[in-house]
Amino acid sequence: MTTKSTQKLDDVDKAIIQKLVADGRRSFADIATELKLSASTVQQRANRLFEVGLLRIRAITDPVALGVPVTASILLKVDGARLREVAQEAAQFEEVGWVAITSGAYDISCEVACRDNEHLIELIAELAGIEGVRSTETFMYLRIVKNNYQWGVP
Repeated sequence: MTTKSTQKLDDVDKAIIQKLVADGRRSFADIATELKLSASTVQQRANRLFEVGLLRIRAITDPVALGVPVTASILLKVDGARLREVAQEAAQFEEVGWVAITSGAYDISCEVACRDNEHLIELIAELAGIEGVRSTETFMYLRIVKNNYQWGVP
């Protein structure tokens, strides 16, 4: 099987990706009509993109509407020897929706959603308590202006 890093995308693949990013609920038949392809071609290509991990369809939620209006980025400085382990432990928290190992002043970035400020304080304390975490810094999101996760769309 081809891996993500070696997968070659042609213009048809890129066009299908663009259509699905714009609306992940569109039918393959609808996309095929717009791209002047057969529905089976679009379905086969999309399925291949799903199988190799280049494309996933996900719902994007509004945390405020879901009752978790306090969103933030919590940045962690960690002992280098525990970097991967700390990232994996942070990813296990229900409130943590995204974790990245980073370069620069901080080692790990976590995006979180909490019920209220008290819940955020508790979460910060729990993350700070992970073995290997030296310090944290939190940036609360006052308003999310863009939330579409369309990174890397050709």
